[in-house]
Amino acid sequence: MEAIHYFNGQYLKKSEISISPNDVGFTRGYAVFEFFKVKGKAPIFWEDHLDRLEKSAAAIGLPIPLSRDELKTAILKLVEINGFDYSSIKVMLSGGVSADGFSPGAPTLLIQNNPFQDFGKELYEQGASLMLHEYQRDFPLVKSTYYVQAVALQQQWKSAGHLDVLYHKEGMVSEVSRSSVFIILNGQLITNKENVLQGVTQRNVIRAVKNDFEVVVREFSLVELLNAEEVFITSTTKKVVPIVKVGDTVIGNGKPGMKTLKILSLFEAYIEEFVSVEA
Repeated sequence: MEAIHYFNGQYLKKSEISISPNDVGFTRGYAVFEFFKVKGKAPIFWEDHLDRLEKSAAAIGLPIPLSRDELKTAILKLVEINGFDYSSIKVMLSGGVSADGFSPGAPTLLIQNNPFQDFGKELYEQGASLMLHEYQRDFPLVKSTYYVQAVALQQQWKSAGHLDVLYHKEGMVSEVSRSSVFIILNGQLITNKENVLQGVTQRNVIRAVKNDFEVVVREFSLVELLNAEEVFITSTTKKVVPIVKVGDTVIGNGKPGMKTLKILSLFEAYIEEFVSVEA
């Protein structure tokens, strides 16, 4: 069965959706998005994601054509229509069709619902490595569709066997191209919030482990990260991934740390509890 999606008030197959070549999301990159998972009929952490969508849109002056309740109704209708056991929701909002090729028009809203599959166990059992790149995202607090730097670097990090790229600037760590970063140093669990996208998974990992770990939210340096006992990244798609190497530097003993694996276990239990309440 071909999945059904929401497009500007209609529920359509992907083959029936047509986005104008004059949409400023396409011509100028003026667009924001959110992505989250759905287990059964329970959208995971969707209030946090919709909060961030609203903040991202407001930050660049992009109106959302639906109210929060209307948006949630459209999402739940898609989930009901498609009936996937495990799926993803991707909400994309652009500036719409432009009359002059630059100025926004009426916003375009696309909500996609597709089947989802988690990464295999080997990623968590073996850990992953990250490439280093000095860079600071434009509009770092906005979840925009502008991923030019990451896409341009993708072949480079893949050919070197890395999972992704870690951004840093003037000696300070910011984020991975699609993930938040945590380090374990001197017994503290440390993550940052300055000049980075505020991660929904990041926030919920903190909630999940607050009774078991001392969590400190602050800036940290690349030197601190490279000398950390453990490093991991968090994202909607990957949950909690142990990082065992960054650039040429091995983290810890080069294997997923016990604390990171405990955090992954706590977070997975936290998700299951969330789903059981929402179901």
